[in-house]
Amino acid sequence: MESLQDKAYNAIYTKIMNLDLYPGQQVSDKQFEEEIGVSRTPVREAMLRLRRDDMLYSLPQSGTYVTRIDLKKSLDARYARQLLESDIAKSIGSTVSDDQIDQLSAVVEEQQTASKRDQIQRFFQMDNHFHQKIYEFANKQNIWNWLISFSTDLNRYRLLRVYDANLPMNRLTQEHRDIINAFSDHDAAKVHQLVYSHLNLMLSEQQSVLDKFPDYFTNIN
Repeated sequence: MESLQDKAYNAIYTKIMNLDLYPGQQVSDKQFEEEIGVSRTPVREAMLRLRRDDMLYSLPQSGTYVTRIDLKKSLDARYARQLLESDIAKSIGSTVSDDQIDQLSAVVEEQQTASKRDQIQRFFQMDNHFHQKIYEFANKQNIWNWLISFSTDLNRYRLLRVYDANLPMNRLTQEHRDIINAFSDHDAAKVHQLVYSHLNLMLSEQQSVLDKFPDYFTNIN
């Protein structure tokens, strides 16, 4: 059974990751007591954990704030994921089953529907689900979980990218379709190249996101 501290921690963590609490925003224990419906002690314990996890930080005589997105950590996480995921996708490039391809296609259709309805959170959820499926099919779910554990900055960056109207969502869905087509052709080399290129998008789109949300980042240079 989830403890009150865990309930508070998970609720605040989710708000931060969903950008319901924006980077640099000031927060308070009283605010969370009211929003989550948990008393002060478990909320304060949860906030202490979040400070240890570098999701919140406090300034003397000022207050507690949501940690800004560390661009260098985001880029490092992207680099690790690009190398691992492209190789993992290649390892199953010639063996993916028709059923697995159908599963990937269904995720992309969900993404497309979310895009048409401007459901950004749903779109991002399906984007993650698409990539997670590749690890699942390769029996590398533990690697996905490990990557997620140190990708909090990267994933907040990626969600901001979806909010940037200058960067269309259909570019992501089209690249996902291209990956599915390579899987359908059982072309492992092309799968590797497409996944590697897809996870390189952050570098080409980075300046647009920084220009759109200049106050949300730290460690830019």
